Amino acid sequence: MTEASPAPTPAPSPTPASVVVVGAGVAGWRVARDLRGAGFAGTVTVLGDEAPYDRPPLSKQYLAGEFDDARISLFRGEEPGSIDVAVREVRVASVRPGVVTLDDGEQVEAEAIVVATGSTARRPALLDGHDVHTLRTREDAQALRAAIAEASSLLVLGGGFIGAEVAATARAAGLDVTIVELQPNLLGAALGLECGTRLEEVHAAHGVELVTGTGVERLEHRDGGTVAVLADGRELTGDVVVAGFGASLNLDVLDGAGLDLTNGVVCDATGQVVGLDGVWAVGDIAAWHDPVLDRPVRREHWQVAGEQASLVARAIAGTLEPTTKRNPPYFWSDQFDVKVQVFGRPELADRSGWLEADDLEPRSVWAHHRGEHLVGVVTFGVPRLLGRFRPLVTEGLAAVAAS
Repeated sequence: MTEASPAPTPAPSPTPASVVVVGAGVAGWRVARDLRGAGFAGTVTVLGDEAPYDRPPLSKQYLAGEFDDARISLFRGEEPGSIDVAVREVRVASVRPGVVTLDDGEQVEAEAIVVATGSTARRPALLDGHDVHTLRTREDAQALRAAIAEASSLLVLGGGFIGAEVAATARAAGLDVTIVELQPNLLGAALGLECGTRLEEVHAAHGVELVTGTGVERLEHRDGGTVAVLADGRELTGDVVVAGFGASLNLDVLDGAGLDLTNGVVCDATGQVVGLDGVWAVGDIAAWHDPVLDRPVRREHWQVAGEQASLVARAIAGTLEPTTKRNPPYFWSDQFDVKVQVFGRPELADRSGWLEADDLEPRSVWAHHRGEHLVGVVTFGVPRLLGRFRPLVTEGLAAVAAS
């Protein structure tokens, strides 16, 4: 595979005197913090509708009551004051080069703007008028935690990562749990058939009932509760119902800016928004140019968001080296006592299968190869072993990019 040339990158410009970050999730807050780490001395303002906190624990430790608000806060020590960053809890109406307009009409000017607005839990029309939880914010998690505490059963609509993690958390708390998933198996779209089946076995072993290969046709109110009528005619209910139907990108602030937002915000290889001078995008919404695939690619992973934030911060501060290496994508999911880890780029593989070795548990490592090169792995319940495969995958990806 011949590595394509990166998308055109604007010529270096003088370091801006002010930066506004729109969005206070992990990507946005990391930009602010890493700007200071990169030596940026200008003003930094973060605008978000919530104070910065970490989202991955919301479906696990925070939902279970093991973590409190302080534990998931993204602030360290005396931040934000200690790094001289202003954080304002406000709603943003629009972003244009040089200016951010708030809902109340106030305009905040900045020489550089970073958009990190993230995403919102999708609520299709199917859920309208029904008492169904979704999970994306701390407030969502608090409401779901309170509901679970008073319940004996949970019905999960959607078997993606959020649905599977919530199911595991609720089952560990003693609830009867049922997952309904339209695809043939749990997390098949994200992990593939074999890995999805492996994860299904983990849930089944812990007593979760799995209903796969059929969708929800409609929801009905009966006897004060919610009943899910499936496409195959089955009817399921639970004291609490939660839907995990994916997420919608928060792109409203860029409506009318003349951009094609069909698949996120198109950026060059350093995160600058194509078509908007002085504007960068990071996190869920950002489709950065991928030099291997030679097209914009969006990745909704915590590690990717953090790395993008670091690169953008250094680009704005003028300290980003052209030779800076990018780490392969990585994400994880904790379900019951099994940590699932995905490292690398499975989409580049032309063959995949379970690794077999004397020191490996059966079906603990699923390997993705392109030719002779290892380009990705999925591990189940062997978190320490990932360190063994990281350099091999990194080397394999470098070889594929150079071929």
